[in-house]
Amino acid sequence: MKKVLLTTAALVAFASTASAMDLPVPGLALNADVVAEYKYDAATTTLVANPELAYTPGALDSLTVTAGMGVNVYDNVGGFTVMDTFDVKPEIAFGASFMATDSVELEALTSYDFEAAQRGEVTVRATFSF
Repeated sequence: MKKVLLTTAALVAFASTASAMDLPVPGLALNADVVAEYKYDAATTTLVANPELAYTPGALDSLTVTAGMGVNVYDNVGGFTVMDTFDVKPEIAFGASFMATDSVELEALTSYDFEAAQRGEVTVRATFSF
């Protein structure tokens, strides 16, 4: 329980700085979210930051292209592991989403693992919201 409280405190401290930030280039934004997770049966605690660069062209405001990665910040086995993240080459997730209508979103997703030097699975998704 002590670890859960420590992780929650770290999340609150870090989350105040994790938000969307518009960059000087029109349509370019830096987004971030932080996910704290505790698995009760496994007794594991993790804290992961997910920075993402997003671009929305002015002419096509319903299209967004993204690139981002997960950065492991903390786990209960290794402690604070944020510096260990860069000991290996990263895996970067790429995506594009397009709002075809107010209720239909089309997405294309993939990733590239620089350590393994290979592309991840390509996923094409259509989401209908009603």
